[in-house]
Amino acid sequence: MKTFILLAAVAGCGKSTWANNFKKDHPNTFIVSSDELRKELGGDYQNFDHEKEVWELFFSRIEGYAKDYDDVTVIADSTNVFNKYRLYYGKNIKGFDKKVLLILKKNIDELLKQNLSRDKEKIVPEEVIHNMYRDFEEPSQEVIDCYDEVVTLTKWF
Repeated sequence: MKTFILLAAVAGCGKSTWANNFKKDHPNTFIVSSDELRKELGGDYQNFDHEKEVWELFFSRIEGYAKDYDDVTVIADSTNVFNKYRLYYGKNIKGFDKKVLLILKKNIDELLKQNLSRDKEKIVPEEVIHNMYRDFEEPSQEVIDCYDEVVTLTKWF
């Protein structure tokens, strides 16, 4: 079975932690992270100079794993706080038997605290977290219809 999991959460919520913990218990799991691609292409997690290339590579790696493996789970690790991005992946990612939208939620105080406990190079400016938290969209019915499963977690570590 080929499963695609799209993570959706505010920066600092624990998306990468969740993905890495999932991978430990599930063989044949690959994580495609926009932050890691920024570091790979630009040398820094906060380097946004190569966004076009980051997102092209993000998309192609996801689909590449589906082409290369018969039994695979691919986790797309990025914020995806807006429905337009969730729709894009739900409608355009090909090659998977199952698509899951996984929403991770924390209150703002937990987000800010967790953000400060990250490696220094991964800390997100507080204003960005506040803006994401304020602007986070609940999945619309159109988004829900693009996925086989929509899950919201508030406790995972």
